[in-house]
Amino acid sequence: MCKNFTMPLLAELATLSLQAEQLFEDVPQDIEWAVANEKCHLLQSRPITSLPTAPLLDVQWNPPSEKIRLVRRQVVENMPEPLSPLFEDLYLEAGLDHAIEKFLFELGVPFDIDDFIERPMFRTVNGYAYCMASYKIGWRVLAKVPKILYWYITNLSKMLRNMVPEWRDEALPAYLETIEHWRALDLSTASDEELLAGIRSLSFADGIYWFYTSVVMGMAKVTDGLLHYFLTSRAVHGQLTSGMFLRGFPSKTLEAQKELESIAKRINAIAGLSDLVLEVPVADLTEVLGKHADGDAVVIELEHYLNRYGHQVYNLDFVQATQAEEPLPVLLSLKTLVENTEYDSGLLQQQNIKERENLLNQTLQSLGPIRRWLFRKFLGWAQFYGPNREEALFYMGAAWPTVRWIAFELGERLAAVGTIGKRDDVFYLTSEELIEAATARHEHKALGDMAQLADSRRELRESRQQLHPPPMVPEKSRFKFGPFDLSAWETQKRNADDSDTMNGFAVSPGKVTGTASVILSPSDFEKMEPNTILVCATTTPAWTPLFSQAQALVTDIGGMLAHGSIVAREYGIPAVMGTGNITQRIVSGQKIMVDGNTGTVTILN
Repeated sequence: MCKNFTMPLLAELATLSLQAEQLFEDVPQDIEWAVANEKCHLLQSRPITSLPTAPLLDVQWNPPSEKIRLVRRQVVENMPEPLSPLFEDLYLEAGLDHAIEKFLFELGVPFDIDDFIERPMFRTVNGYAYCMASYKIGWRVLAKVPKILYWYITNLSKMLRNMVPEWRDEALPAYLETIEHWRALDLSTASDEELLAGIRSLSFADGIYWFYTSVVMGMAKVTDGLLHYFLTSRAVHGQLTSGMFLRGFPSKTLEAQKELESIAKRINAIAGLSDLVLEVPVADLTEVLGKHADGDAVVIELEHYLNRYGHQVYNLDFVQATQAEEPLPVLLSLKTLVENTEYDSGLLQQQNIKERENLLNQTLQSLGPIRRWLFRKFLGWAQFYGPNREEALFYMGAAWPTVRWIAFELGERLAAVGTIGKRDDVFYLTSEELIEAATARHEHKALGDMAQLADSRRELRESRQQLHPPPMVPEKSRFKFGPFDLSAWETQKRNADDSDTMNGFAVSPGKVTGTASVILSPSDFEKMEPNTILVCATTTPAWTPLFSQAQALVTDIGGMLAHGSIVAREYGIPAVMGTGNITQRIVSGQKIMVDGNTGTVTILN
């Protein structure tokens, strides 16, 4: 900087900068300049690359019509980002609507879903997914109430007995069979119509599987809630929560963690290999292991791990790569396990079981005969349904690796004729547009405007990622069914923007004070610092490897039935979910206190 850099020189520099930008069609410029003889000189100008998308202005969170209320709950909890057009079309609207019709038909319920809600049941506002929260309560519905109540009374006990076996023995095998059918498709001979049919069929199959999963999760939430309410009521003295009694059970999450620990032990057993793993960047880890004389066996074990667990999704939208495609959190966790040789999830599980059993005996001894009977009843229900929900969630999105494989084939065909620019543009077109594009391809024609359409939608989605969706639309509305307040079923608390103490759902016990690592998407995973508090919008199964590095968990969205609540318990870390806007309030490096017993998060600096 020139010692005598005056205001006229500053104005001259600004003028040169604007002229350079205008010369290059208003593209922002990275410039180099100098001052000589009290005059500014422009030395070099080049376009700035990797600019963030411009923020959207004057965004309104309004429902499709004034009569509709929408809420961020149910399957929507697994969609933290704005949706891609193809996923919104085939899964959120068509797929889930088809699924709920089929699901209710198979249950034999005596009503039509259209009697209660205006479909589609799931909508988007500014690209973010919401579930219908307004219900029809007219004479047509009221007239069916006696019939519906009779059906529930006569079928409820049967449903409670059969829903878990129906999910495990019928819905899950049917879903996996559909995946295997389309995985066997020969892409080299399949027509465009077959590819589209495969994407549609798999989207619908996952939707059907979700509703069976949601019932298992719903039962887990109800029984968890009953146990939690009993433990926090005046009937029981002491600071007890349901999460204290739901730890230490076998799960797919623990299976995956133990397998990763086994790979870390293999690395540490080979002289010099552990030092190499700790030195190289995570992004290069697999390549470096493959080149090492003793690293082949480790690479093979990693491949086996990803074959078993890599279908897990970071985001239910199939526009996002699966864990097998983007194994960064797995490799980060592996690196941490290589460094921390004392970490043992099996030992942690045994400690959780011992603490659970000791607490169980203490609680039983403190209760009288009636309260002891009630406690045993609520505990038995919660411990039966709780472990099942984690396994049900494990298969959520299991079809997406096959969906993406088929979609990329279609994308490459459309890109080859010039209809789209790159293969993943297919996710930014609707199914009708893809049918139109495939028809044109058969006629050896390109629909060039679709490439521009896909680009504009991609850019809009990236801009919308900077938004923070409210828990309900309209923003000040409440989740109700007629006069009945259902706010307890919301998955986000409403915290003031200026409060240093935030309320959420207490889902895993314990209290921790530490530094936050704010992780907003898979692209941020490398920013996760070991032994910090993981702060994020929500977690899905593919986020699990980050838990071994976390002291505690805090999320914007999610409740007792969310994936993060179960996993936090098994990892023995405190968790508070559903704070609403914690990712907007703090940044990485800030110190916070997480109280998993009371469901509060305190911002300390």
